[in-house]
Amino acid sequence: MNTAFSPAHAERLFPRLWMLVGGIMALGAVARLGMWVAYAGASRGPELLGPVLLQGARYDLVAGAICALLVGLLTAPVWLSGRHGQAVRGAQWLLVALLLLFALLAVCEHFYYGFYKTRFDPIVFGMFEDDTGAILQTVWDDYPVIPGVVALVLGGALLGWGVPRVGRWLGARWPTGSARWAQVLLLVVQCLLLLLLARGTVSTFPLVRRDVTVSADPFVNALVLNAPLTLYRAARIRAKETDIATDPLVGVHRLGFGSLEQAAAAAGLPSGDPGRIRSALFPVAPGQPRTVAQSPHVVVGLLESFGQDLLYTDGPGNDLLGRLRGELEHGYQFDNFIAGQNGTHPTLEHLLLGTPITPLANGRNARLAFDTSAALPFKRAGYRTAFLYGGGSDWRELGTALPQQGFDQVYDARDIRKRFPAAHGTDWGLYDAYLFRFAQELLTQADARGERLFLVLLTTTNHPPFELDTPHPDLPLDPDRLGPRALDDKAELRKMLATYQYQADEFGGFLQQLRQGPLGERTLVAAAGDHNLRSHYRYDLPAEQVDVDRVFAYLRVPAAYAPPGEGPDVRAFAGHGDLIPTLVSLALPGERYFATGRNLWERPTDGGQALAQYERLYTREGVLFPLVGPKLHAWRDPRHIAAEGRMPDAASVARVQRTAAGVALRDWYIREQVLRLRR
Repeated sequence: MNTAFSPAHAERLFPRLWMLVGGIMALGAVARLGMWVAYAGASRGPELLGPVLLQGARYDLVAGAICALLVGLLTAPVWLSGRHGQAVRGAQWLLVALLLLFALLAVCEHFYYGFYKTRFDPIVFGMFEDDTGAILQTVWDDYPVIPGVVALVLGGALLGWGVPRVGRWLGARWPTGSARWAQVLLLVVQCLLLLLLARGTVSTFPLVRRDVTVSADPFVNALVLNAPLTLYRAARIRAKETDIATDPLVGVHRLGFGSLEQAAAAAGLPSGDPGRIRSALFPVAPGQPRTVAQSPHVVVGLLESFGQDLLYTDGPGNDLLGRLRGELEHGYQFDNFIAGQNGTHPTLEHLLLGTPITPLANGRNARLAFDTSAALPFKRAGYRTAFLYGGGSDWRELGTALPQQGFDQVYDARDIRKRFPAAHGTDWGLYDAYLFRFAQELLTQADARGERLFLVLLTTTNHPPFELDTPHPDLPLDPDRLGPRALDDKAELRKMLATYQYQADEFGGFLQQLRQGPLGERTLVAAAGDHNLRSHYRYDLPAEQVDVDRVFAYLRVPAAYAPPGEGPDVRAFAGHGDLIPTLVSLALPGERYFATGRNLWERPTDGGQALAQYERLYTREGVLFPLVGPKLHAWRDPRHIAAEGRMPDAASVARVQRTAAGVALRDWYIREQVLRLRR
């Protein structure tokens, strides 16, 4: 066997590398077409698809060239040693593996988009911090796992059979030079071409994020990247969010401000002095302080997947409220309440810590005490503070993190089972009936001891796999009421509606018991969905983005604690960041709190505003996004925005800048706090 290396031998390896590039381009195109067919909707014409496929092909070339270079580097030592046959076989197996991996990521992202209404984002990594077993069980129950595995095996077998044959066919026809200088030239040209393709351009700057913009329609732009690149982007975003690094101004710069002083000026502060900024971030609720005996109990409920859009189908024959229906008239239900984040844990951190950086209180940060915590104003006022969760407190390290944030006690499924031995539930937690009964007892016991309780509770039942076997009222459900955009599986829709209805009914029963008992007149209650239910509708995005972001929200204020005036404007835009400022203002006049929003009792003159995922700003004029370089998507009707954005007017630009500056200052404060506490 001739073991001497010759450039002419490259004709056996390079055809395989270019096959990999071509295979990834083909898979990328198929994946985009699949996303288009499943999620584009009838309103988007085929003329929008061409630019997506063309620009997407550029990114597929990048991914393909990177993979080809990787295969080349891995097989180069074998090739240079003269074992050309082994190198070619190794390249072929790597080619098959990379194509299967690309296909698997594309399929996973297809279903991920169907659930989260976004391409891969940092939430995808929550599987490794969440209850992984429960997530896998949900995937097994709700998605075509077995057909997918069979298809993957068949695809691997087909590739394993076809790649060597196509490789030999290409190798026999691949251009070669008769002279050594020509062979070397061909080798160098192909290597340089792969390097240029991996860079994405021959110009000064490589292919960058702005190159995904092929349309004014955000959905169309979202299809440009392929699954490996969106996963890479999500990892980069996550690293920037969770890695505090050593520069507390990272978030300030990312939001377009050159300095802390510039952000402070945009936020309307008279000075960029760090001390002045800290003071501005911690306002004092107006009014005279109360004694503990004069203060109310305060309950904050975060209700799993309690999106607002399903409530539009509520009515005779499809009762989605149960006992909650009768309680709505005793409080305020907000029509335009926007979820701050797109996942339970990010929303929880947004609500309780006011942080734009999430996950924050995990890992080494789980033992840090953040002075932005929602529990601290109540603890300083003499309250007992507690967190109640229907699952296990090891989820996202809640049992470790929350006691550091001023919570005296973290109760979970184990505590509920001790009190109610018959309590049972799903993989995610105990059924909500037991959680609300436990919450009622905590309030009763605290009141009997003369304490005031600040209680945060998090439900679990309205979550995939949508299992429900506890006794509950026989209320009617009708999946047909969801209309043509609902999923086709009526049995699965009925299960979703049943857990949604169950959560609403149990929450209503909790409110009813409070109202009819002695605690009713001395307990404030604020509750909101953590995010939308996600998997019941096929959404036309971005036109129906508001249905994805809008959640149920409710505020109950006993007469003794209601300030004079008309009360909240329930039509104004609001969000999770407004809940704690509102509750502190109503229950704890004279106390400092972290400024994450406004007091909902004060009626805004401009229709209010709400920020979704620190990206989309909801206003009376429309939805502005992103925060840096925003476009205005004007309202078509109360539930739809224009698919294509336009340049906003000066007032809207100034409003977005003020909002971005407020986020930047909170981001700076959180990062600086982490760095200070770690010293």
